[in-house]
Amino acid sequence: MRRRILKLIPIFLFACKGIRSTCKLQSDLTEEQKKGIIQTAQMLDYNNTQLITYTSFKKPKEGELMPFVIQNGDEDYQIILTRYQGKIYAFGSLCPYDLETDLSEGICFGDKLYCPKHGCQFDITNGMVEGPPSIDNLPKFGVKENEDSIEVYAPLIVPKKIIPQYHFRDYNDQRKVIIYGGGAAAFACLTTLREFGYTGELSYISNDNYMPYDKSKMSKRIKATKPEDFFFRKDKWYQAIAIDAHLGRKISYVNNKYNNTYVELDDSNKIAYDTILIATGTDPVHPPIKGIENQTVFYFNSLDSHQQLKEKLKTINDLSIIGINTMSLEVAQTIRQEYPNIKINIIDPNDESQFQVQYGPELTNLVLDLHVEKGISIYENIKIKKFEKDSIVFKGKKKLKSDAVILFPSTVSPKTEFAEVSDHQFEFDNAGRVKVDYFQRTDIKRIFAAGSCAHTYYYTNGTGHIGDQWQACYNQGMTAAYNMLALNVPWHQIPFTYTEQFGKVLQQTSSWPQFDEVHIEGDLKKWDFIIYYGMNDFVVGAVGTPSKQNRIAIVNEGIRCKNIPFMSDLKNGKYSTKDIEAAVRKIKKSGCYKSTLYKFRYDVVPEYNLWTFRDNMSTFYFPYDNAEISAAPKMKGDE
Repeated sequence: MRRRILKLIPIFLFACKGIRSTCKLQSDLTEEQKKGIIQTAQMLDYNNTQLITYTSFKKPKEGELMPFVIQNGDEDYQIILTRYQGKIYAFGSLCPYDLETDLSEGICFGDKLYCPKHGCQFDITNGMVEGPPSIDNLPKFGVKENEDSIEVYAPLIVPKKIIPQYHFRDYNDQRKVIIYGGGAAAFACLTTLREFGYTGELSYISNDNYMPYDKSKMSKRIKATKPEDFFFRKDKWYQAIAIDAHLGRKISYVNNKYNNTYVELDDSNKIAYDTILIATGTDPVHPPIKGIENQTVFYFNSLDSHQQLKEKLKTINDLSIIGINTMSLEVAQTIRQEYPNIKINIIDPNDESQFQVQYGPELTNLVLDLHVEKGISIYENIKIKKFEKDSIVFKGKKKLKSDAVILFPSTVSPKTEFAEVSDHQFEFDNAGRVKVDYFQRTDIKRIFAAGSCAHTYYYTNGTGHIGDQWQACYNQGMTAAYNMLALNVPWHQIPFTYTEQFGKVLQQTSSWPQFDEVHIEGDLKKWDFIIYYGMNDFVVGAVGTPSKQNRIAIVNEGIRCKNIPFMSDLKNGKYSTKDIEAAVRKIKKSGCYKSTLYKFRYDVVPEYNLWTFRDNMSTFYFPYDNAEISAAPKMKGDE
């Protein structure tokens, strides 16, 4: 508690003397704003803190994002002032994911701020990150609103992002959790457990030789990269929070017998557990093509394959990419920009490419035409007979020179073999994915699954969801962690993804196995549009370009709140994206949930004791009888 009080002291220092200087204003402010603001700065005597005073005739309205500039050492630093429920808040304006995107161009729903590019979500009241791809918080500053001014308290050297606070290992806590996998779901579960107070043993097992890394970034950068560029966190961070890592290992058997739960690794070591997360992901299915084992054929599904491809690209002149999907097109544009002298061919052997099946011909033609403009050759519906050392042979004996091939198969296989031989009655879908409920639980309540190896129930359309989107995998990993801690939080986030194609950004909200109609708002040729996808007159998702209105964020929130019009009403002009925004704001069901979970977890009241609740809900993963549990171990961090 003393530590928290010390952090709050600078906010309440109002009567300090210092050197007064004028700060620059945001260049794109209106003339009215520029005339109505007198901005001064004082350097306070305590803890290298500066006080910035804004005297303005126009203060932020509810939900309005107003950018201002303060000093960060010798540089300018932009912050955002906004209002929520009548109170002023101030926080940094750079998205922590890339430290480039300006959040003042985003949109607020209640206390939830959407990044205008990546779809990250932040709590404006405390800066806490609510949704990926960002894993860091926004810097938040103390604010005091006077009758004719606003005072902001900030450090002289302002951090651009804040790593969340995590709980350390408490060796009195005898609980044991295993996380098996190396992607977004595994990392999200690991960090959420430590963030929400889990202090027990935490074992991380991965087939990879690395700690978790961000696979979504691999398609955006290839040249001049090294493995650590893609790591979520440095190794020292995992050591600090006591992660017991077993790298380059596989689980061969899972024992779930009561009072004797353990996993057996491929080196015969055994690790006990109380609960386990399966987040192993998928492997590409090798197409039956002769020569696929050649060293010139690459997959793009791991950090090792990424680095091997990087070395190969240094020596080749002709490259072929097999498969047309979001990832393959993003890799093609990255290679074109980083290796302009390489000739690139994109080949799809299917009757319809995976991209067209997902998005339809309108968007497919738009994106492929963009690639052709950049000098990339496209071959569709052409069958491959075999791969040779320096060429591809098509059926019909035609050849295409190719020094290397990157495969993006349309079919993948979940890495769940160990579950099939572990004497468990898991329920699998037709592809071999483990079926789980809203809470990411399998049929065996102590075992959870998340990510692309799991088949999760998707509440927005009542069907199963395959976690093939990076943000969906991450959110599912977070959900699994919440429910390991008996917080009873269902997977409720709507996937929000983005891709870049030669400087053009495409954003997507939701996921749909199929659609039967589309509705386009805007102009495709000008890259200013949103495409709604519908099934049986229900909107199942949308794809579009970033806009001042933040259309995709609006639809994302509308789908989450189940406040979205029918496709027929959109097509006949009865409703538009603006109407969706108005409807979402009217019902007032938007907002952040993490702060509520924190309050529920740590502000225990006598009328509803969380720890009693947790005992009742969590006995399924404790390996001992209830009689031996006097109370669930209290989480550390409040002392």
